[in-house]
Amino acid sequence: MIRHFIWGLLALSLFAWVASATHPTLVTAQTVSQLRAASASPSPATDATLSAEVATQSGEASLSAQLASISAQLEQRIQEKQDKDITQSTAPQKSKLAAWLDENPIGPLSWHNFLQHPIREAINRGLPANIVVLVLLFPVIAAFISFTRHIIGMKGFGIYIPAVLSVAFVSTGIINGIVLFMITLLAALTARQILKRLKLHYLPRTALLLWGVSIVVLLALISSVYLPGNFIAGISIFPLLIIMLLTENFMESQLTSSQSATLQLTFETLITAVLCSIVVGSEFVQKGVILQPELTLLGVAAINIVVGRYTGLRLLEWLRFKSIIEE
Repeated sequence: MIRHFIWGLLALSLFAWVASATHPTLVTAQTVSQLRAASASPSPATDATLSAEVATQSGEASLSAQLASISAQLEQRIQEKQDKDITQSTAPQKSKLAAWLDENPIGPLSWHNFLQHPIREAINRGLPANIVVLVLLFPVIAAFISFTRHIIGMKGFGIYIPAVLSVAFVSTGIINGIVLFMITLLAALTARQILKRLKLHYLPRTALLLWGVSIVVLLALISSVYLPGNFIAGISIFPLLIIMLLTENFMESQLTSSQSATLQLTFETLITAVLCSIVVGSEFVQKGVILQPELTLLGVAAINIVVGRYTGLRLLEWLRFKSIIEE
């Protein structure tokens, strides 16, 4: 079934390429000669033929203009997406982050701006401003995940997986990232059920799992090109690989837990990553981090200490045992 689908796509692509290569879009030399001959000895039949050819060529020119307009709109959407992507060093987002520094000059070196001076000097010498912001935001994300797990009571695949996944969602977009995440998860579940019958060792089984996930993701990417809107336009390879590599954590979790518990961990990891991606993508947070790096790092350290000393019930546990506590 999959093989037939791939061959069908290849045949369709080849047909479209041949048609576009052999289809005329400009007035040819033969048409010019016919026009000249017609002007020398006009006749009703010749006039009708030439009018039909000119109308056909006008329609082809109109179709070419429409295709060019669609291509320009797609390129504009890709550029707008890259402009908002803080993970892209070449995007204008870098200039906007650097512009915030220019709009907020600092005074002489002191205890409250000892990081701002070297950061600004490094950015002026070519260090991408978005890299600085992401490095400063990573402790903020980690503290947020720690808060959600230790105070609220949410679970997930550790602290690094949601943090890295949130950065991937910032690059792909939350909706596109969730769609790719769900496709990867369904592919991993299906591949796991198939591989259980082969009774392989862990590493070869994981390699085959990634093999199956890669095929499914590839088919999804190929199919998405034919969908209206082309939702994966401009997607980068590294966020896609991060999402795909989560299948290994999914497999490891299923070795020690049931499938329902693993799905719950995956779902809560997804929720945490989405919340963190909203934080990372916020211009207010980005501006505060790059303008006040000292306050950011000290504040994150203080929050982690406060959260680490908390010994009460988590919020979800309090809601779960609320009736018992009230009694």
